[in-house]
Amino acid sequence: MKGSTFRKSAAAIAIASTFSFPSLAVAQEGADNVERIQITGSRIKRTDTETASPISIFDAEAIEASGFTTMEKFIHNMPAMNGGFNGSNTNNGSGGFASANLRGLGSDRTLILINGRRYASGDLNAIPMAMIERVEVLRDGASTIYGSDAIAGVINFITKTDFEGAEFTAQYDETSEGDGETTKLSGVVGTTSDNGSVVLALEYQNRNDISQGDRAFSRYPLNERDGQLVTGGSSTIPYGNWSAVDPDSPYNSANANGSFVVDPETGEVRQYQGTRDAYNFAPASYLSTPQDLFTINAVANYDLTRDLTVFLEGGYANRQSDQKMAAEGTFWGPTVAGDHPANPVGEDVYLYRRLAETGGRQFTQDFSDYRMVFGFEGYLDNGWSWDASYNYARYVDSSIDYGRANPERFETLLDPALCEAAEACPGLWNPFEAGTLSQEMMDYALVPNSPVTRGTTKQLMANLTGDTGEFMLPAGNVAWAVGVEKRWQEYENQPDGAALLGQIYNVGATPTDGSYEVEEAYIETDIPVLRDMPGVQSLDFSAAVRYSDYDFTDAQTTTKFGLEYVPKDGMLVRATFAEGFRAPTITDLYGPQVTSFSSYADPCIEYGSSDNPDLVANCQSEGLPADFNLDNNQAATLLSGNENLQPETSDSFTLGFVYQPEFLDNVNVALDYYDIEIENGIGAPSTSFIANQCYNSEDFSASVCGDILGPEAIGTSSWSGSDYRDAQGYISGVDARTQNISTFQTSGIDFDVNWNDEVAGGMLTLRLDGSYLDEYKYQVQEGVEALELAGKFGADTNFAGRIAAFSEVRANLTAGYKIDDYDLSWITRFQSGVDDLNWDESNLSNSVGSYVYHDMQASYYYNQNTTLTLGIRNVFDKQPPYVSNNNDMNTLNTSYDTAGQYWYARVGLSF
Repeated sequence: MKGSTFRKSAAAIAIASTFSFPSLAVAQEGADNVERIQITGSRIKRTDTETASPISIFDAEAIEASGFTTMEKFIHNMPAMNGGFNGSNTNNGSGGFASANLRGLGSDRTLILINGRRYASGDLNAIPMAMIERVEVLRDGASTIYGSDAIAGVINFITKTDFEGAEFTAQYDETSEGDGETTKLSGVVGTTSDNGSVVLALEYQNRNDISQGDRAFSRYPLNERDGQLVTGGSSTIPYGNWSAVDPDSPYNSANANGSFVVDPETGEVRQYQGTRDAYNFAPASYLSTPQDLFTINAVANYDLTRDLTVFLEGGYANRQSDQKMAAEGTFWGPTVAGDHPANPVGEDVYLYRRLAETGGRQFTQDFSDYRMVFGFEGYLDNGWSWDASYNYARYVDSSIDYGRANPERFETLLDPALCEAAEACPGLWNPFEAGTLSQEMMDYALVPNSPVTRGTTKQLMANLTGDTGEFMLPAGNVAWAVGVEKRWQEYENQPDGAALLGQIYNVGATPTDGSYEVEEAYIETDIPVLRDMPGVQSLDFSAAVRYSDYDFTDAQTTTKFGLEYVPKDGMLVRATFAEGFRAPTITDLYGPQVTSFSSYADPCIEYGSSDNPDLVANCQSEGLPADFNLDNNQAATLLSGNENLQPETSDSFTLGFVYQPEFLDNVNVALDYYDIEIENGIGAPSTSFIANQCYNSEDFSASVCGDILGPEAIGTSSWSGSDYRDAQGYISGVDARTQNISTFQTSGIDFDVNWNDEVAGGMLTLRLDGSYLDEYKYQVQEGVEALELAGKFGADTNFAGRIAAFSEVRANLTAGYKIDDYDLSWITRFQSGVDDLNWDESNLSNSVGSYVYHDMQASYYYNQNTTLTLGIRNVFDKQPPYVSNNNDMNTLNTSYDTAGQYWYARVGLSF
């Protein structure tokens, strides 16, 4: 039963490598005694787990020791991750999706696999945590082996295949504030016979929300005025912020240097005052988003003959998630006629009114992810092995957004003549007073938005691997692998019916769909060059080439070369050079247009102190005062796919070593340098960049000024005297459709140190994983100076321009001690300090110092079948930092822990 032997060997070696590097001695025992295994990044089956490419392996025990209940958190805390992430810390715009970001190069450049195969969504929530045997993280380009997307690296989740018995786990988490409760239940059952095995796993998780109003650091949005922190918020307020339509009126915002309100206490008309009137949207927004997650997964294999095995994999995940934001507002600036009985000045005015009576906007997802694999694997008489499989993966994202405004009906509520003419109009609305929007009015003018998005991946692949057998080079056999693959991608976005009729504010109304096919072939070889010579125990050279033929663009050929040099026992020197490419994803090509209120730095803020005459002249020409300011930093930005995109290309280089010193027992050290360059990068231009380039050019002459389409592009009112600003003064309608415009260059060093030994009757294990980011240069487009993000925080172009930290050093130190019936662990997570990329002396917080988090866990083996575990994450309740240039929550919410200290208890039963 060769297939079963192979699987058991792979599992044993991988588990051993979790707390120590794979011993080089394994390869020296000989292929006759050790079955060959396949490691992520290569299709060649070999006798050891070290290749020319750097790989980190984490087993199920390491995942459990982290205390996290979702794979999202475990992956996000790996040191090789950097920049921004989608996940539970992201409320605005996450859609419930959880992503990975190797090297800070974006989730689209990190290939996520399950058992070496793609799945449709790439959502980390869909990973069956209870089913995972190990995680293999390839920190190197792998386009020659896996095709598109593997530029930054690969995360391969390996599921359990041989499992005998049953395991049940229950875990409950709660913060020290008594919120964010998380419940997780899982069960795995399996059986193995001489002819095959079956494993089934079910998992359920419920995570409760935490509100931004529940934490002191996020309870109020903070602004800075005259060197002081003041409470801020939105200028769209529950009793209406308004200005006259007539450009000559004294109530026009351009003439009055501001807008107006009806004072809620005196009833008098006065100018809007941000520190007094701004709407606090924090309590209505989530700090940590809730979700219900259910997964069921199964794998089975059966030996049809001694050399032929059939295997099946099936998986289903359902995620019910939601995000909550402050109530909708009349952001489009509807006109309230002068003859409206509540109009305070008797002339037409633009109105910005927060619909606070609705309680907020809720964005919900009912997301289903399906996966099915059917295939055969076997051995030929000469020892070559082969596999062929068909992989079908699909996701359906059914969303419903509540509390969305129908502009036409709100305008009816505001116009006496229209309301009288509309039979269904429940009555005229007084928007200049809080609490006046009745339930009947809300039923009339609010509409749910229920779009559906579907995506499908179909993958047919076949691989053959072996060696040259009797035809040997002086140093040994040449190992090789060849394979072919065909992949089909499909995508569909169907908007809500009301959106198609233009009845939902700020919702794209064009259905989009598309598909493409790709045919690929690869060959990989591992050539022994030298053996058993002075100073050379072994020297191996590897090479791979892949041909990818897409039906919508030119064919791509990528190559990869590697070198493995063992000068003596315990020392491996390795290097790789790889070409990579990333074809536009299906959503890059066909994603619908959406309006995102992206954070940006407005160049006209307090422009009176600027020494740039072009900036001063441009801001003055729009009628802005020299001390111009805004209550928040969001610009209406138009994001969409682009069918004219071309693939991006990359070159990556790694050089490193693995060392097991003779003078120290059980110590393993690895050090790897990496350098990645990406050209023709696919991304959305930065709103801040566009605004700054435009406003700092003479008389708005920069070409990027054409990318600011203005408020008309999103159906809102204009600032008198400006083509670019809405009636409240915010830059509006920025065209940020996906383009091939960017280049990236990043380099750094990964380091890993492992040691374990018997201490005081128990086993002590120490593991240090870390990554040093030497440079991260991002050039938004040709002819513009590259931005250096290493050691900085700034807009992450791979994360919709949201602000994130790019720490130079991220490291995890894990200490574990096992003795008798006890298992103790302590994890220290470190990330070095960062400075604002857009440092401004007037800001109160341009820097964040180094951050250290501590986690601890203690397990007690009550008996042979029962394990009791208690743990604390963020032991010392470290709070996130305040920064002036923030995206949300007054901090860098994707880069730092926002929930605070978590306590958890877990019970495990095994039979």
